[in-house]
Amino acid sequence: MKQQLLLCLLFAQALCVDYKLQIVTGSKKYDGTDGSFHAAVIGSKGRAELGELDNWAYDDFKVGAVDSFDLESSKDVGGVKCVEITAYSEDAWMVDYIIVTKGGSKTWVYNTQGKYISEDTGEGLDVMQLCKQGDATYTFEITTANEKWAGTDNIHARLTVSSKGNRGNTTTGILDNQGIDDFVVGATDTFVLPNLKNVGKAGCVFLTAAQDDAWLFDEIRVTRGKMTRTFKNKDKVWLSSDTSEGVSELEICN
Repeated sequence: MKQQLLLCLLFAQALCVDYKLQIVTGSKKYDGTDGSFHAAVIGSKGRAELGELDNWAYDDFKVGAVDSFDLESSKDVGGVKCVEITAYSEDAWMVDYIIVTKGGSKTWVYNTQGKYISEDTGEGLDVMQLCKQGDATYTFEITTANEKWAGTDNIHARLTVSSKGNRGNTTTGILDNQGIDDFVVGATDTFVLPNLKNVGKAGCVFLTAAQDDAWLFDEIRVTRGKMTRTFKNKDKVWLSSDTSEGVSELEICN
């Protein structure tokens, strides 16, 4: 890393590649951190070590925050495939998703498993790779039931779309529009998520809840290109990590 930065300084911008990382920290109570973390970008032409993620004199990685890092390397990795985060402290951190900007292109990578990053492997992974799943953009329109208590502001739901055939599945990060009060009673929320896998015709949706503020939704519309599939919660199953209030996992198939 020091050698790469030295080359950038000696030869000005001629050998430098700019990488911008926009990192969204999870919004649960203990998702933020004061810890030390380093980043690397992996692409079609190799790997670039970007060093420590730290905006000097700024408190990075607060709960629910978006932090931006403008970083340089002498290595051009080509098309971005993954971001690798390495922990150098035990204070665990929950990354929701990362947007990598290189040149005129942006790549979205999601924490699909909801795992923490920590040097203490009893709390999380000491090294985590968040990787691009594909080139498809999905739109999810989710309608919360128009019933008392159906809404939620603390459910931390992820959604997996699986193929009607044999083309696998693709998983989102936390369903959350930054700065918007999602999942209000009777409202329809729209989530547009790039860089997911094209699974063809959607056959099932699978939701998981990481928090206990129970939520009841009516339907989920999944759109990719000209394909739209609607999945209705016909049995009115509530979603919650508290199993006395609902189920923590729910699959709906058509």
